[in-house]
Amino acid sequence: MKKLCFCLLVLITSYTFSQETDWIIYNSANSILPSNKINGIAVDSFNVKWVIAEKGLIKIDGDNWSLYDKSNSGLTCPYPLSIAIEGKNTVWVGTYCSGLVRFDGKDWKVYNTYNSPLPENAVSTVAVDKDGNKWAGMQNSGVAKFDGRSWTFFDKSNSPIPSNSINCIAVNSRNEIFIGTDNGLAAFDGANWVVYNKDNSPLPGNDVISLSFDQKGVMWVGTNGQGVVAHTGTACDIYNSYNSELRNDFVHSIYVDAGNQKWIGTEAGLNKVKASAWSIIDTLDPVISGCYITAVAADTKGSKWIGTHSRGLMVYLDPDTIAAPDTAAAPPDTVASPDTVTSIVSANGTFTHSYSLLQNYPNPFNPSTRISYSIPRREFVSLKVYNLLGSEVTEIVNEVKMAGSYSVELDASELPSGVYIYTIHAGSFSRSRKFILMK
Repeated sequence: MKKLCFCLLVLITSYTFSQETDWIIYNSANSILPSNKINGIAVDSFNVKWVIAEKGLIKIDGDNWSLYDKSNSGLTCPYPLSIAIEGKNTVWVGTYCSGLVRFDGKDWKVYNTYNSPLPENAVSTVAVDKDGNKWAGMQNSGVAKFDGRSWTFFDKSNSPIPSNSINCIAVNSRNEIFIGTDNGLAAFDGANWVVYNKDNSPLPGNDVISLSFDQKGVMWVGTNGQGVVAHTGTACDIYNSYNSELRNDFVHSIYVDAGNQKWIGTEAGLNKVKASAWSIIDTLDPVISGCYITAVAADTKGSKWIGTHSRGLMVYLDPDTIAAPDTAAAPPDTVASPDTVTSIVSANGTFTHSYSLLQNYPNPFNPSTRISYSIPRREFVSLKVYNLLGSEVTEIVNEVKMAGSYSVELDASELPSGVYIYTIHAGSFSRSRKFILMK
């Protein structure tokens, strides 16, 4: 059974040490995400983030979020599965039940079995090559190549593709197409095919579910239960949960950032590979520890946008690549009161655009701790602490705040040891968390 991502609760028997200042978390409760299941992420040339979630496509342009679903777009199928960017900002979305969808920012165009030669409406993966050809991998009908006017189809009946069930497609620097299937990996240079499987190559398994190429031309292959393979062309390195720090052997996403760091998403967490050094990223924060990672992409600031199977969308401010915000030009509607430190930590280096209440740090603590929260607009904010009987014990914030991210210190030297609940109210937003005071 696949492991699903879970959120660790802070219990009296659990010591949670959070570093949530490095993370921003969006879900269906604090944003317009229609679902917490994220299937894909892409970033266009204008640094616009495109996120496909169950039930819709989300466009994140700076601080503006837009949701496209069957009510206002060409996405008549509520289950988008894959996404790719053509040119500067044309979006291609593969869906489970309505084929391939194109959106150029203004107009929508749908290609399916009713209005095109497409043999199937379940498009599991999409890629765009250097000539602008769209490659659509289908769940049961092989691969379709579309140049904007004509279609070409490859399946087991007319090509060496080892299976008609397509999981992923990647394009290398030589514009060669690599196709991951549930029965091996196929490479196509436009004329010739080469097929790799566990019998004729170092592949540890035939079920290939993710692919990417790094800046040195190394092909990274994620498998369904046998780890990840780094193939240089002349040699292969196989990494799994036994011989490396790989979080899990089911590798659903591989992303290579501008610094040639590899981000490997598994069913039980996220790894980063910098040069030859492996690190486990998700243990930095208990809220996302052990998450089933479905997608990773980076914006122009170096922030990593991470999709999960059931916990929504997360942004990691990677210290190795994150660009420093322009502190000389703070947004005009953010202020710092004497008892707060304003930290503008949205992924694009400007003010936040969603509500959040982060876990306090440190936790457990004695006698002081710091609580951080964010609001997207000017609101009256109430932040109070209650005991487990529901009685208010102290009020931390009780005033109007401008849009921004705030951090306030709580001095609990007058309170007895125990478990407490802190609650924020800002407009219609309300959230509570627990902390432990230990003396």
